[in-house]
Amino acid sequence: MARRTVLVVVFLGFAMSASAAPVNLETWSELTLNFPGGQGAGNWVLAADKTYVDQTLNADPSFFLNNLDLTSYSMDGSWQVRTASDDDYMGFVFGYQDSSNFYLFDWKQANQSYVETYAAEGMTIKKLTGASGDGAVDLSLAELWENEHDYGDMQVLAQNHGSAMGWADNALYDFHLDFGLNPGEIHVVVKDGAVTVWDVTVTDTTFTSGQFGFYNYSQQAVRYANFEQTVVPPSDPTVPAPGAILLGSLGTGLVGWLRRRRSL
Repeated sequence: MARRTVLVVVFLGFAMSASAAPVNLETWSELTLNFPGGQGAGNWVLAADKTYVDQTLNADPSFFLNNLDLTSYSMDGSWQVRTASDDDYMGFVFGYQDSSNFYLFDWKQANQSYVETYAAEGMTIKKLTGASGDGAVDLSLAELWENEHDYGDMQVLAQNHGSAMGWADNALYDFHLDFGLNPGEIHVVVKDGAVTVWDVTVTDTTFTSGQFGFYNYSQQAVRYANFEQTVVPPSDPTVPAPGAILLGSLGTGLVGWLRRRRSL
């Protein structure tokens, strides 16, 4: 019986594991939402080993997208603003459908008014639902700048604002994203070393799949690095987990074996 138990544990570990893989950024592509009177396009510089990318300019809202329609996954990585100049936005986009429809995590270093809207110091999860298509005029600079209140086609889903909630110059931050592991659930964790800066879960079912990418708005010298993607089958409460099925089968077989033993 001891040997049989060991085999069960090993098999359960295999059946319930997910696959994590380092991300090669070579196939990713950049996209900037260029607005009249704005700051121009971003400049995404890919490292020689394809494991990190730097956005080097003060630019209009800009993405570096993975070009994959992802449904259920976790993503881990890091950001670092490698300068003491400026105080604007870095983050990531997910559930990306087109340049007007996506979820966005952004992080502002300091309070600032711009284009008649206000950006507060701290982190925000937003939903953008503009007109369909990849036209640069579907959204406005104001909809992407505002982070305190819903504005136009932007809805605030969660926020972590306040004094000392902005990112620090030259600090390395880690983040974790779970998207679609449970239906409609978004889970974000941001860490500064061993310290958890924000751990939040949001429920929204507008976008159930889409591209993942890095996000930058008017902040130079940001490095996006050390990314790993874990593909995780989505949970379905109506379907027993593989481990539960296996345990149920083993339990039924064990009861039958004991009954046969007692009848001998």
